[in-house]
Amino acid sequence: MTFAALDNLSNFPFHFAVAFLACAMALALRGRRLAALAAAAAALLPIAQVAPWYFGRAPAAPGGAGPPVKLLVSNVYYGNHEYGRIQRLIARQDPDVVGLVEIDRDWQHNLGALRARYPHFYEMPDERYVGLGLYSRLPLANARTLRLPGSGLPAIAATVATPGGDVEFILVHLPSPTDAALVRRRNQQAVKLARHVHALGAPTVVAGDFNMSMWNRGYRPLANAGGLANAREGYGVGPTWPALWRLGVPIDHILATDGVRLAEFRVLPGVGADHLPIAAEFSVRR
Repeated sequence: MTFAALDNLSNFPFHFAVAFLACAMALALRGRRLAALAAAAAALLPIAQVAPWYFGRAPAAPGGAGPPVKLLVSNVYYGNHEYGRIQRLIARQDPDVVGLVEIDRDWQHNLGALRARYPHFYEMPDERYVGLGLYSRLPLANARTLRLPGSGLPAIAATVATPGGDVEFILVHLPSPTDAALVRRRNQQAVKLARHVHALGAPTVVAGDFNMSMWNRGYRPLANAGGLANAREGYGVGPTWPALWRLGVPIDHILATDGVRLAEFRVLPGVGADHLPIAAEFSVRR
């Protein structure tokens, strides 16, 4: 349990930075200048982790990628029965592709309007937390349940026929790190997922609930071995869990290989779940 707690604490550098800066201000007001400087210095490490996500995004070169595809991804929480809220949000945002996490049979039963709006879909409901649904107005080829060797939990994989070319799409939900065994399982699945993406050798988008932030060591294989960039780069931290506006941590992600350009990342209003939905655009690089 201690290991899991320490692992989870790594997801909160923004909160640590705010806490240290608040301490520095309080100490300064009390005239304890040396202690205030120490607290301010302690804030620099978490600030150094957070700040790069707000800067450094290069402007897109004209003509460098195919037409953009709008993507919306949301963990709807299987215990959430406000089925209409996510569908109204989808109607307002009008994405081309939708990925839903934690759908069960009740959710599947109440998503008829979504299936009518998105004629290409693949659903894998489950009565626990591993249900997934992929919905697209663009044609899907080879839509299937993906089980990586030894990973246990399923994912959905499909080839999306975008206007700029085919993109492999994988919708995932990695284990929640509530104890040491689940932390290891989540990290192992992230490694297997990264290796799978690398082996595909094709433009690939991986999205869903990863149950880890960009600062968690379990995330590193996705960026390194998988060669996956995060749609957040240049757009900020974008907290998604818990659904408390800016008070959460970024554990839901839209990632892509070098063959895909990501843009317009944003966090969307809540839909009654414990996660906030996210959206971005992706296109095939030319």
